[in-house]
Amino acid sequence: MENAALQELQQLENQLHILVAKLQQLEQQNQKLELALAETAAKFEKKHDMSRTWQEKYEALKSAQGINTGDTAAKKRALHHIDALINEVDACIAQLEIGD
Repeated sequence: MENAALQELQQLENQLHILVAKLQQLEQQNQKLELALAETAAKFEKKHDMSRTWQEKYEALKSAQGINTGDTAAKKRALHHIDALINEVDACIAQLEIGD
């Protein structure tokens, strides 16, 4: 009886060691995945910022082209866009002044 209980206990101990080893392996894998996720998120944010910059440059180019054409509707759109940008800059300046 003692022998059977001892074997059962040894089996449980072996299973416990296996489970602990798997847990450690999964924790290491989780850390690697979290690091990869953080790196990917940083790359995504950088590309998103670049995309936003290019979009702003494109909009500025469209505005500049609209002013240079003879099309009055394009000029109006360009001037409206410039006015919107000026208003946005003014709002930012006001926010900075409030922060002081």
